[in-house]
Amino acid sequence: PAGRQNLSRIREGVIAELCELLSATGKVANPNRLFRDLYNREKRAVTAVGEGVAFPHVRTLQVKSFVMAFGRSLEGLPFDAPDEEPVRLFFAMAAPPYEDRTYLKVYRSLATLLTVPEHYEQFLMASEPSEILRALELVG
Repeated sequence: PAGRQNLSRIREGVIAELCELLSATGKVANPNRLFRDLYNREKRAVTAVGEGVAFPHVRTLQVKSFVMAFGRSLEGLPFDAPDEEPVRLFFAMAAPPYEDRTYLKVYRSLATLLTVPEHYEQFLMASEPSEILRALELVG
């Protein structure tokens, strides 16, 4: 159906933009392969968790160490979330296959942090990268 095709295109576009941000860290060996790994991971299991949040993530040899990127859509995008709500906040993470500790800690901390409406709003309303970094400091 056309709806699924459109959803697929939107998810592909979001993953591509997040991959560009991840690549800008200088820690990505091959941006095209990272995109493929992240997109294939998304096709296998949707990373939208509901409440307007998605955590596209993958363990891959395409990164030298843990990297993370933040993306936002103020109007929200369809991303196949379990609650069928559009996703407004995207936290992309990639780590080498052998580096689980940081990856899992950040994922759990962010998921917990974002359940607090004030923290969710901080990410949604930030107008400067420094505001995002300040909000991320709470992840610790």
